[in-house]
Amino acid sequence: MSVQRKLLCVVLTGAIGTSLFWMVYGGKTFLRAEEAPPAPAVTTPAQPQPAQPAEVEIKVPEGTPQELLKFLEDLSNQKGPADPQAMMQFRQKQAQVFIEVADKILSQDKVAPEILDGAFQFKFRGLLTLLQMGDSRAKELLPKLAEQLMAKAEEILKGTPTEEVAQGAVQWALMAPRLGGPDYLPRVIPLPKRLEELGFKGMANQLRGSVLILRLRMGQPEDRAELAKEVTSFLDQSWTQLSQAEKIAREDVAMLVPVLQFLEFSGLELNVSDYYSRFGDLFAKNENEEIAGLGRQLQGIGRRLGLVGKKLELAGKTVDGKDFDWSQYRGKVVLVDFFATWCGPCRAEMPNVKTNYDRFHAKGFDVVAISIDENRADLERYLQENQLPWVVIHNQDPKAQGPSDPATYYGITAVPTVMLVDKEGTVITFE
Repeated sequence: MSVQRKLLCVVLTGAIGTSLFWMVYGGKTFLRAEEAPPAPAVTTPAQPQPAQPAEVEIKVPEGTPQELLKFLEDLSNQKGPADPQAMMQFRQKQAQVFIEVADKILSQDKVAPEILDGAFQFKFRGLLTLLQMGDSRAKELLPKLAEQLMAKAEEILKGTPTEEVAQGAVQWALMAPRLGGPDYLPRVIPLPKRLEELGFKGMANQLRGSVLILRLRMGQPEDRAELAKEVTSFLDQSWTQLSQAEKIAREDVAMLVPVLQFLEFSGLELNVSDYYSRFGDLFAKNENEEIAGLGRQLQGIGRRLGLVGKKLELAGKTVDGKDFDWSQYRGKVVLVDFFATWCGPCRAEMPNVKTNYDRFHAKGFDVVAISIDENRADLERYLQENQLPWVVIHNQDPKAQGPSDPATYYGITAVPTVMLVDKEGTVITFE
């Protein structure tokens, strides 16, 4: 994976802020007690029952917030008993104590932000452990946690925090609607203005982008037209600011890319391709090679999103070292398939592609596969094990540009990505 594609992946996944994925494991009884078959009438000698592990006790201390956080840190380092059943009981009790002590810290006034952050982390950890254990009561605690996060964020931002402390408060505020639902959005929406008042303009713009994404995810269908206007305003203002800025920072890129990426799949009536291209052109001229490389990637995504109804350009080297000749495919319907050998869905879909190739090849259907693998040996091993009857392109030239580097030229950030091309070489669909 190129440096630029790695940066894009980091930006796409990391810019919005921390998020939790709560997995709840629940059981289901398929056979009710009254439906169970009768036990056989056989008398067996009584068997000794295994001793039940003693109930776990963890004494919760009193103390200052600092002392309570130190207690949690020490508790988290305890290994627990060796017996599996006893270990389960210990982990459950440990999680309950994490929550109880964290609440003690969060209930106190004038607690240092770094102590609050530690308390939130332990409460997250405790809740996640209980949810994974199937404790339904843990779910009921999520709204309380959302309120605690929001209240502490508002409290800190009412004062004059440092930039680092303000950033932490922003992350807490962003977690509140994710845990407590869209009712918290009206309390998050005014925060960018407060950040500007504090002199944190860059952070304010990043938060605006994050809030827009949350609203797009949580908004009702009737709100989408209004949201489209707000997104357009946000992107246009960002364009004006960045195009006039003396220097574009990585944080500015991190603010924009998640919004663009989400819009690609949002279904809003916006020309997303144009925005990708505009910002891509701007970033590609940057002196910072990381940002410039990302700009080229954004240019590629904009180019790809605008391809339907346009001619597809392809070039490069095939795996056997020959120059690929795209003109030879005129008169055929072609599936262009970007794939990687490490991609599970790509491997799973390949038999289906092969079936359609065998069925329709004689009628003018063909396939061109483009591997984005970095490791040539992995690709060659895969092709040896899976004899593909169509051409495979693989770029190994770091200096390749334009259609000779198809993955960058068309901004391929996920695989599989497919394009169906008609007999004249025009892209019909990505479906």
